[in-house]
Amino acid sequence: MPGGLSGSLWSGWSQTVWPVWPRVCCAPRPGRETWGNEMTPRIVAQRYELIEVIGRGGMGQVYRGFDRTLKRRVAVKFIHPRLAENEEWERRFVREAELMARMSHPGMATVFDAGIDPGPPEQPFLVMEYIDGVTLDSILARRGSLPVGAVAGIAAQTAAVLAEAHGHSIFHRDLKPSNLMLCADGTVRVLDFGIAVALDSGQPRLTRTGSGIGTPEYMAPEQVRGKTVVPQTDLYSLGLVMYELLTGVRAMLGGSEIDTMINQVNAAAPDLTRERHDVPEELAVLVSGMLAKDPLDRPTDAATVHAVLMRYVGALDGLMDRADPVSPARLYATAVGASAATRTAPTQLHQGADSAPGHEFTRGDIDRAVRHARDLADESKYVPAVGELRDLLEVAVGHLGARDADVVDTRIRLADLCLESGDYIQAAALYSALIDDLTAERGPYDDQVMFCQRQLAACQVHSGQVRAALTRLRKLHAQLAAWHGESDPRVVQLGEMITQIRAGSR
Repeated sequence: MPGGLSGSLWSGWSQTVWPVWPRVCCAPRPGRETWGNEMTPRIVAQRYELIEVIGRGGMGQVYRGFDRTLKRRVAVKFIHPRLAENEEWERRFVREAELMARMSHPGMATVFDAGIDPGPPEQPFLVMEYIDGVTLDSILARRGSLPVGAVAGIAAQTAAVLAEAHGHSIFHRDLKPSNLMLCADGTVRVLDFGIAVALDSGQPRLTRTGSGIGTPEYMAPEQVRGKTVVPQTDLYSLGLVMYELLTGVRAMLGGSEIDTMINQVNAAAPDLTRERHDVPEELAVLVSGMLAKDPLDRPTDAATVHAVLMRYVGALDGLMDRADPVSPARLYATAVGASAATRTAPTQLHQGADSAPGHEFTRGDIDRAVRHARDLADESKYVPAVGELRDLLEVAVGHLGARDADVVDTRIRLADLCLESGDYIQAAALYSALIDDLTAERGPYDDQVMFCQRQLAACQVHSGQVRAALTRLRKLHAQLAAWHGESDPRVVQLGEMITQIRAGSR
């Protein structure tokens, strides 16, 4: 079982105020064992004291705990004993930790540790950051519909988390108000990636256990039908959450779970403006698009949704009983936002051994930056590697132009680094720009154009857009075959790639 992981895992289990247990000997607090007349705390891994159960779900339960080594509150999640006996569910629990280890985002909780408690019974466990906040279903129950600006702010933060997850080909599949927690500092945490799906060739697909998992009121049509989950699946769920936050009504709710699922597949999305007249038209159109039945008709990605929402973001303080407007997290976010919005200084090249203030740009700078970025990437230092090439290109394009041969090679290397690091959204954008530029100058059958087309298709597959990738490659295959013949090595290679993608998506 891996340790040192990061992620967010429990669903609707944290509350603003934790329940107080009666101080009577006949009713011991959960997490404590009774030995004679004494209360003995249960200790996990000789370190984590279990205090009380704060949530139960289909996979197990979560305790509020205390880390005796680092003297901090934690949450400890156990898989249910009956599931622990099932190897497939245990693999799912272990995979949950592995998936979260690939992500890091302030909108997610952090996993501190993982292991197996010997019991009896033996149970895998995860130790996570303890989040103090209130879930949106609790806010809805208390307040009803929320202000437009608050909904936009909540949804924008959620979209930012989804962009991070989708960049790693991880899809939540159970986004709902009880899985969104608002904290006193105004941050929104996305909880419970416990049934997340990763489209990764190295990761086993738990299709039998995973099929049909989710909450009917927030499931996308393709999820109800057991079809392939894609990034737009989460965007559909977020659209349903936004509709409910704005109106206080669940958009697709039926008389039973079956009726609700039928509505998800067949019923048209309700007109948001009829329920809420003060919703801006652009926001209503966005929600309507997110609720399209066909994933291809929904917004392209979470970043696109975020961009629209940011135009309507308002304050969240009024939703919290204990708002903290001067929290360290908010102060930090304000500084980051201000610096990003007001930065006007020109980007400087990396100051290496052969570079100094006043140094005149040469093509040698390109070669040095590319080699240094590759060295960084070989050490898995992708963030500075990508930053190195971005800074270099900002200067190189100004001197040589975007279509210069050396600049094009560097642009491709930057896109390749983004793909290699798992940032599929950014990589796809870079390859698309290259395809447009190079096709206009060299035509559609240039070798570098073809390479970028194949790489873009790979990004789409990793992002769950399998249909779009196949459509792109089939069109390209037909064009190349007509121009060069079926036996051309490039045509054969494309055919093999199409076959592999089709086989992997089944």
